[in-house]
Amino acid sequence: MRVLVVAHGPAHVPWIIPLSWACRLAGHEVRVAARPECVGLVTRSGLPAVSIGDDDASRTASAVPVRPALARRRAPVPPTRDGRPAGLTPEIQAALTAKMIGIADLVADDLVAFARSWKPDLVLHDTAAAAGLVAAAVTGVPAVGNSWGLAAGVAVQKPEDVTPEYARLFERFGVEPLVGPATWIDACPPRLRPDHPVRRVDMRFVPYGGPGVVHDWVGAPRTRPRVCVTGGVTTASLEGFLGRTIHAVQELGAEVVVAGHGGEGLPDGVRAVESFPLDVLLPTCDTVVHHGGFGTGMIALDAGIPQVVVPQNSAQEHWGDLVESAGAGISLNDPELPGVSAIGTAVSAVIGGGYVSRARQVQAEIAEMPDPADVVGFLEEHAGEPA
Repeated sequence: MRVLVVAHGPAHVPWIIPLSWACRLAGHEVRVAARPECVGLVTRSGLPAVSIGDDDASRTASAVPVRPALARRRAPVPPTRDGRPAGLTPEIQAALTAKMIGIADLVADDLVAFARSWKPDLVLHDTAAAAGLVAAAVTGVPAVGNSWGLAAGVAVQKPEDVTPEYARLFERFGVEPLVGPATWIDACPPRLRPDHPVRRVDMRFVPYGGPGVVHDWVGAPRTRPRVCVTGGVTTASLEGFLGRTIHAVQELGAEVVVAGHGGEGLPDGVRAVESFPLDVLLPTCDTVVHHGGFGTGMIALDAGIPQVVVPQNSAQEHWGDLVESAGAGISLNDPELPGVSAIGTAVSAVIGGGYVSRARQVQAEIAEMPDPADVVGFLEEHAGEPA
């Protein structure tokens, strides 16, 4: 079976690596199509990459606006009737979808050209990578989405949901827009998963953080709590209050490790790791303070540690809501940047009490989900179905 994997942006690439490798280890051919800025991330994982779009397209993709819709919300979103956090608002979903379609328009020509020449049996696409749907339609093969934790992506279930922008993606290649029941592979554990109309197939979250050298200090015995502070792969959103976060943690007498930072200008006694896999670091920590990225949050859950979320937009607030609803952490959703006292109180609370046990309950739930190797069988069956 030939599997064409279509990646999205840099923060999304780690989500597609484990299943891509599971396909290869099962004996299938895999090609990972990615924008230029993601190609190195793919090849460093040992997978063959196909570059789609050019550097200008990548810069344009990064500049496609979505910020107004993701602005910090003014009031809490009421939970669903069962008390679970509601999903993203229709306005945010629409803004995200518009951005995804805009990016797909920039890379579709290259992706379709490769798909026509390589002739895949299945397209496995990041749910945000709408160009994968076009490649599947052009080659007449099934498409399966790979979710990145957020219940968002491009999937047109009914003809009345086809927008002009979505239709144009397909029409320029002489095919009808792909419409109908979609299937997404979802690694988000059920207790954190909001309702969504798309059919989802469970898959255990397997963190991939890239290569790294494990230094002695990482696993050395500790005499005090260790707290990781990070803004994730693609955001510097923690920079505005990095100093107060470090101060708050140091006041608790804890060790501070700042991930994704070169170390310049940090106080004495703070360790910085600029490029190091979080899936290796976080299991050695007692908690992580982060921006609300789904990748960072899921690695923390997989490590069984609670988290303090300091979101900077509505999507990140949504992750914070999910974590709080599971009792696996605290989200500081105040529109103003939290102060030293608020951060310190949250960190102190999650290190003790029931947050640790509930984070480990989520960890156990993740461990019980089907492995990527098990999901390969589903892809094999799906590849035999008509597009």
